[in-house]
Amino acid sequence: MPIGLLADIQYADQEDTFTEGRCQRYREAPGKLQQAVKAFVAQEPQLSCVLTLGDIINGRHATQQEDIQDLDLVLELLQPLAAAGVPMHHTFGNHCLSLPRDMMLRRLGMPASFYAVDIEPGWRLLVLDTTEMSGHSGYPKDSKLGEEAAAYQEAHPLSEQEPHMHGWNGGIGSDQMRWLRQQLQRADADGVNVICSCHHQLGPGAARATHMAWNHKSILEVILGGACVKLVLSGHDHMGGYACIQGKHFVTLEALLEGAALAAQPCGVWTTDFCCISTLMAVPTYRHG
Repeated sequence: MPIGLLADIQYADQEDTFTEGRCQRYREAPGKLQQAVKAFVAQEPQLSCVLTLGDIINGRHATQQEDIQDLDLVLELLQPLAAAGVPMHHTFGNHCLSLPRDMMLRRLGMPASFYAVDIEPGWRLLVLDTTEMSGHSGYPKDSKLGEEAAAYQEAHPLSEQEPHMHGWNGGIGSDQMRWLRQQLQRADADGVNVICSCHHQLGPGAARATHMAWNHKSILEVILGGACVKLVLSGHDHMGGYACIQGKHFVTLEALLEGAALAAQPCGVWTTDFCCISTLMAVPTYRHG
């Protein structure tokens, strides 16, 4: 059951930038994405689906129309997957919300910002939204999620003890947490395996402490309580990472945006035999055992 993986495409029609010694190659992203899609379409056996792990565009242009044009190009480059009959599933990232939430849901064909989908017999994907409880969620400040985000930030200010409370991170609200518990209980009862996807990492050690979800400890507690969960996939921390916690694999895929060459873009394929294997060897290979 192979699954194609893409993280932080983050395309923008703008000049390269440098952060922490790493180059963000915005205008190279379309070429790298095109090669990744070509590799995915050629994969044998055919991929069960392709999953993006957030930040499909960079956003933050001077005008919304420029962000829309960037999104149009990325979606056009993903079209060969649909033509080949490969399902596509998306995860919200913080940069995705450079455009209105409702617009992104519609354009990406997402049923909701968090959802469950069976991708193969015996395997269920739970896509979480770790942007909904944040300062950039797009929800009104007087909404339930807006108030939860403000209260959480007030109770957990950015500090050496909580370095993950940066504004570029976020978490999940009480309703989504309840949904996650119910989904894991249902999966355990159904006897199916679960893969969780979220933009911000939940497993300590799988990403830098500054790039974890706000309430990752609470979410992790729920996930570790579900025997059905086998794998948690994330993006956001462009450097990538991996941790195994109580037998569950937590993988942060490297950013396609920062791939050094068209012949070695960060994309991956996950199978039941390996935790994560890269198609073009630009991301580390994680193996069971």
